[in-house]
Amino acid sequence: MAISRRAFLSRSTEIATALAAERAFGISRLRPWLLGAQQVGTPGLPKIVVEDFSKEFDPAYLSNGLIGFRPRPNPLLNASTYVGGFVTKDEDYRMESLAVAPYPLSMDIRAGALSSLEDPALLKATRQTLDMATGELSTEMIFAPGAGITLNLEVLQFASRSVPSLLCQEILVTSSADIDITFIAMIDTRFSPGTTYMSRPPGSTRADLAGGFSSPGGISRLGAAAWIVIPEGSVQRLPRSTTNAGVTRAYVTKLRGGRPLRIQTIAAMVSDVYHPEPELEAIRLASWGAMLGFDELQARNREAWSKLWQSRVRITGDSDDQRVLDAAFFYLHSSLHASTRTGMAPYGLSQSRFYSGHSFWDTESWSFLPVVLSTPETARALLEFRLRSLDMAKRQAALYGYRGAQFPWEAAQTEGFEATPTCCDTGWVEQHSTPDIALAFWEYQLATHDQEFLRIGTWPVLSAVAEWIESRGVFTSRGFEIQHIEGPDEGTPDVNNNSYMNMVSKMVLAGAIRCAQMVGVMPPSSWARIRDSLVLPTDEPKTLVLPYDRPPNLRDTHYSSGGMDYLTVHGAPIGKDLLRRTHDNEVALRDRSSNGGVGFSTAAIAATAAFLGEPDEAKRLFDSSWRDVWLEPFGMIRERPTQGYGCFLTDFGSLLQTAMLGFTGVRINEGNWAKYPASLPSGWSSIEIDRIWVRGEARQLTATNGALAKLEGL
Repeated sequence: MAISRRAFLSRSTEIATALAAERAFGISRLRPWLLGAQQVGTPGLPKIVVEDFSKEFDPAYLSNGLIGFRPRPNPLLNASTYVGGFVTKDEDYRMESLAVAPYPLSMDIRAGALSSLEDPALLKATRQTLDMATGELSTEMIFAPGAGITLNLEVLQFASRSVPSLLCQEILVTSSADIDITFIAMIDTRFSPGTTYMSRPPGSTRADLAGGFSSPGGISRLGAAAWIVIPEGSVQRLPRSTTNAGVTRAYVTKLRGGRPLRIQTIAAMVSDVYHPEPELEAIRLASWGAMLGFDELQARNREAWSKLWQSRVRITGDSDDQRVLDAAFFYLHSSLHASTRTGMAPYGLSQSRFYSGHSFWDTESWSFLPVVLSTPETARALLEFRLRSLDMAKRQAALYGYRGAQFPWEAAQTEGFEATPTCCDTGWVEQHSTPDIALAFWEYQLATHDQEFLRIGTWPVLSAVAEWIESRGVFTSRGFEIQHIEGPDEGTPDVNNNSYMNMVSKMVLAGAIRCAQMVGVMPPSSWARIRDSLVLPTDEPKTLVLPYDRPPNLRDTHYSSGGMDYLTVHGAPIGKDLLRRTHDNEVALRDRSSNGGVGFSTAAIAATAAFLGEPDEAKRLFDSSWRDVWLEPFGMIRERPTQGYGCFLTDFGSLLQTAMLGFTGVRINEGNWAKYPASLPSGWSSIEIDRIWVRGEARQLTATNGALAKLEGL
């Protein structure tokens, strides 16, 4: 009954991957305490304030889709950092995995023999604020180096959206009295396994810090560089050096009591996925950032976030639901950018312990639609990741004896090839990811009318996947059957005619036929024949869609979910009465079962409940999809309630698409998108989005209960 996410994770991996480095980052694996976090600025965009640091908690997450990092309460300490395309080999499972990167914003403050890094008890965080409106994290701290002197520190950090290879940091230091201080900036490598192959910039290069780093085993390379901006005349720059902490440079100055000193770091990080000489390109990019200046980068970053937030989902009703939708929007879009070339992992660039930075069906089936409605150019970047791996998918299909293209269950960041651990049967039997990915290409086409991409992207993928579907199944006396498959419920491998698989394949074939017409190609007649004869398993009186052929007795708690609910927002061609009976039966089964589904599936079921006119049930399901997995203080959702770490983007995406499409009655299609009357959960009276993109035009969406949504031009 439960929809698992790789069963092996609940056993050996959870223990094996509890790395000492990540413990050092302060990531608690326990259910966190409530920390007295405040959400200020209501009813505006969320600004989360933390003032109680007495317990460990899941730290903040800042990202721009190319770089992600998790600043601790002291953000000048080494923070968990990841860069798209910087990968290694997983020690246990041997497949490609995201590697921990150096942290380029680390800073030690020394007064005499005392150090803020080596004597952490002398430094105390007093307040940390995550401003979701701007993607900025501000931290206030006090450093007491003795002799009755205190240093007040204000640290502001953000991952630049205007130049997505840059991280920016500003430290404002104010001393209570005159004091000699040494600041040591560093590209901190202490928790980044691997080797440093370059520790200083080439001759005559003026960047303050530069390094080239290889991941363990030399699998990939990363360049990092930084400019440290301090007012001229007030500081002595010492020569660059390499220490146990990494690549460093010290700056000696005298602080005057009551006079603030501003120190800015503009750091670039580049993997060899983006440039064959990443250590040199990082210097160029850091220098570009330094030329623009911190203030300009901050202004552009704020402008980029302001434009993104025009697609905010605003509800009139439950303030808790508004909070989770805002968090969903912030973390999903933080983890993506139009420059992204490495796909999107379920946890983005927030960690590598789970899912290794790989891309799953999660992207296309649960997160893609909110992205294409808000930022079509970013949605295209996600599809271009799949398009670049189309040849790999064709090779994989050939290895299995099929034609066309078979996309992987877990796609590696570098080239999109299959990277599922070999202990997991998902890597060879859960093949519904192939039509899932193709459906996203078709939905992008319907949503954007991108004529260029139609020919170079949508048609090549849909035609290859339609060919794969044809070779994957077999005609029998029942119709066209797809045998030996695993559906979304990973507890039931090797079944015939999984209803989700067959239905999404039917939708893809319909899209491929229509796409062929758009490009002026005559599709094979076999595609229409297969589309019309795909077997949809039903019970004997044909009142229910079964999950697959010959499932357990309906009263058995191991009876699987068929997945029809997951296709509601995608406009699956299933009659409403048949959907209602299937939905009602599976709701009863879930209520009897001791194992509930994960949040992204529950949110999708809420969309079906709303569509079927059950507002109370829709509200109950929507709330249950996130309340037990909500993680204070920064509002990052977990995959399971037992986990102590968050930022599960799949849930965030599902919550957004349920609100944006499921509840509003909007469906992406060739006709009128306002297809059904809005059906809102109990307690919600309206949904408004100031800007969504409809076929290349900006529209304002307004949905009130019982009426067709309004999509008005801007």
